[in-house]
Amino acid sequence: MLRDSDIDSLTNHLGALSKENQKHHETLQDVLKQFKNLLEDYNSLKSDYEEVKEGREKYKKQARGQDRNPFVLVLVDGDGYLFQDHFIKAGAEGGIKAARELSDSVRELMHSTLGMQADQCRIMVRVYANMLGLSKTLARAGLCGHEARSLASFTSAFNRAQDLFDFVDAAEKKEGSDFKIREMFRLFADSNQCRHIYFAGCHDTGFGSLLTPYRGRSDRITLIKAASFHREFKDLGLPIRELPSVFKSTPISSTKPTTIVNTKAASATNGSAKPICKHYQKGTCKYGNSCIKQHVMPGQTLSVTPADESPKQLWSTPTTVGRSKEFLFTHLPPMSLKAEGRIAVNKDGERLDTYCPHPSMDAMDEYHHRAKEHKVCNSYHLSGECGDKSCLYDHSDVSDTIFEALRYILRQHPCPRAGACRSIKCYKGHLCQKPNCRPVGGWPCRFDYRAHILDLKVSQLVPPVAQAEEEQSQVSGDSHEGTSSPGTLIF
Repeated sequence: MLRDSDIDSLTNHLGALSKENQKHHETLQDVLKQFKNLLEDYNSLKSDYEEVKEGREKYKKQARGQDRNPFVLVLVDGDGYLFQDHFIKAGAEGGIKAARELSDSVRELMHSTLGMQADQCRIMVRVYANMLGLSKTLARAGLCGHEARSLASFTSAFNRAQDLFDFVDAAEKKEGSDFKIREMFRLFADSNQCRHIYFAGCHDTGFGSLLTPYRGRSDRITLIKAASFHREFKDLGLPIRELPSVFKSTPISSTKPTTIVNTKAASATNGSAKPICKHYQKGTCKYGNSCIKQHVMPGQTLSVTPADESPKQLWSTPTTVGRSKEFLFTHLPPMSLKAEGRIAVNKDGERLDTYCPHPSMDAMDEYHHRAKEHKVCNSYHLSGECGDKSCLYDHSDVSDTIFEALRYILRQHPCPRAGACRSIKCYKGHLCQKPNCRPVGGWPCRFDYRAHILDLKVSQLVPPVAQAEEEQSQVSGDSHEGTSSPGTLIF
């Protein structure tokens, strides 16, 4: 018989063994659970790995595809970069020669830019311009005919000369060319297939914000210099090259003074003076030099000679056209004048705007960044009020730099009342403040010819006159035309 002590010992031993077995079972279950979680994590990681691997394979295929057919892009603002005169005058043949010369010149630049890769790259050229306005400008300079879109023969031949060359009519507003150039640049700026971009639009500081993110990227962007190259582009740290055999390096000159018959002599012999050709002033006269009417541009005056002198006479354009930045700064009233609540007018009673300097590139960049988030209300910030109760534009506070940029942009839009405007709240322009602007034989301008030759001498300061309610509503209705596109500026 077992003793009581032995029985107690066996009982304790059995209990300890049972606890140890239970602990071992729990440990085993925990290990099995961890192993199950490990398998699930493994399967999840394996699935992610397969997705990443598949994505990498697709990227490799895409990268290999982009390595094929590499090209360089040449972006040209045709309204500011004009082909050499002899190309334009030659019409269709000139278009072919211009395309070949541009191709050869860019090919030379590619060897200095891309080195050994240059031989593998094709050249894609996109020229955007207002065909109607450019044709008128060139017609007035005597480089092409006076019919509408007379440049078409040149551009069509230019397009046929090379497979990837296109001269595109971007509509009858300057913003059309700007919009096309910006979108084409953004599309190819970071493309591996596009190895380099040669940018020919440095006459317009509106493109400064487009190029600023690529400051110093000489491996991607090269600037092309021609007439009216703006000095602010030099601060971008990008290489600057010229194509003198392709583009004009000086602004276009107007036609030479035309010899016409003295009006007094004509009246004496024919009974009446020759009428002025209105079609020529619009740039659409189809008769050219054979027209029986006088070809005189708006603002051009006929000098008069005594009856006993030669009957031949020359017209001349007032020398006040094409005013420099320094001239405008010196002669226009200061910005502080508006704070006094008075309006400056000249001896003819025409309103004179205060001088509005061009904002810095940083100010324009800050304005564009704000406009992308929410377009500001022009009327509210510039005139101090907005008559549209359902206005969708931003009325919140803006910085001084954004205000200066907004004020400058809206000054580039002509006021419909022109020099007769007497509203102190009017924020549009009443004269052209674009330096060296020449509306006749120069670049297209929103302002009419009169706005370029106003007498800038202040004759008197007059109090403002309240506009009629219907005129105020009209201003409110178009108060956002200057910022309809954040990247679009008028210069």
